[in-house]
Amino acid sequence: MEKDFDFNRIGKRMPYKTPEGFLDEMEANIWKEVQGGLSQTYKRKTYRLRVFAASLAVAASIALLFVFNPLFHKGTTDSFYQVEQAFANLSQEDQAYMLAVYQEDLFMNE
Repeated sequence: MEKDFDFNRIGKRMPYKTPEGFLDEMEANIWKEVQGGLSQTYKRKTYRLRVFAASLAVAASIALLFVFNPLFHKGTTDSFYQVEQAFANLSQEDQAYMLAVYQEDLFMNE
């Protein structure tokens, strides 16, 4: 092996050759792919956001429908009439028992 090896003699030559404009074209292609991927990702995220917002709006409207819908609330005017009608349908013994229990109820007499 030579002891007089000099790095300055090697020089700064490129070990390979490329066509003219190859690196510029490669850079342009890479930027085009990156920007295309970003726009697809952006479109995908906005689509998911819109679907989530629409689902949330539908769920909120259904919840409001259940909370504020007057169809689910029965009027209290009919309830006493229904109780009296059910009491009238009982036999005399059952009516007497119900009245006795009602009169002996500790919480009702307070």
